[in-house]
Amino acid sequence: MANYYEILGLHSGASFAEIKASFRRLAKIYHPDKNPVGKEHFAKILKAYETLSDPKLRSTYDYRLDYNLTITENYSSKNNKTKTWSFDEKELKRRRYYDEHIRKYAKTKETYKQETEGKTHYNEFKYILFATPIAVGLFLLILHLATPANKELMKHIPEKEIEEPKTSTLKMGDAPYSNYFGRNKYDPTSKLSLTVKNNTGYELIVCLFTKKRFVRSCYIAKGFYAQITELPKDPLIIKYCTGVNFNYSRKLKETEVFGAFKENLEFYESKDLTALNSINELTLLGGINEGFKKVEEKVFFSKD
Repeated sequence: MANYYEILGLHSGASFAEIKASFRRLAKIYHPDKNPVGKEHFAKILKAYETLSDPKLRSTYDYRLDYNLTITENYSSKNNKTKTWSFDEKELKRRRYYDEHIRKYAKTKETYKQETEGKTHYNEFKYILFATPIAVGLFLLILHLATPANKELMKHIPEKEIEEPKTSTLKMGDAPYSNYFGRNKYDPTSKLSLTVKNNTGYELIVCLFTKKRFVRSCYIAKGFYAQITELPKDPLIIKYCTGVNFNYSRKLKETEVFGAFKENLEFYESKDLTALNSINELTLLGGINEGFKKVEEKVFFSKD
């Protein structure tokens, strides 16, 4: 895949002004009117400029470029694990000395250890004799507190609060709210998919619907993306909620649905139906995104 940033001599985070200035500079050098030999290279420069100067085309290109670079790095790391070994004369002498002297001693020591492991020492019996009275005393204390005379005392002992986990119980690929809305639906004959990038700054749960039914739900961690495949050809209604520290035991107040984020919980829904095509990408940022509106909890969990 051609690297348009390298063609224009820029870094991946270059601004629009830098892209425009670099294009003008290179166009003066390689334009066919001034440099007939540079016609082919000028075509590459023009293609790079047209892609990087358009925000939507650039976003799609950056996603594909990052994906290709990741695959290339993983492939290179797998193919560079061959180990080579070489020994000089000094190393061979050291190993020979180890085999003749040290290894023999190690075997003798191991044999002695195995012979002594089966022997029982006096200290072991001493610890048993010491621990038995303590165990009996604790047992008698429990029986004493369990008697009717001490039930009132037991009522005043505060119960230890159950601590909720400090991190989300969800993992990438989980499908929360599927039990509430219905099972996930797949269309094996469909090649349509939707790639969702989570740039909200929080954890994200995306739910997809058609006009008639629930299709899919998907959890996406902060800063990650997920590709949802085998989607139906019907236009989709997209709902999503954001927050921090999801827990299935947390119950929502208005809808009494189990499973929610503990902090910064917000719900959103698309204003219109979304028709899928061959390439579908959705980047969600913090706050209200274009084409979405903030909704209440009851609207988000409505099955109508």
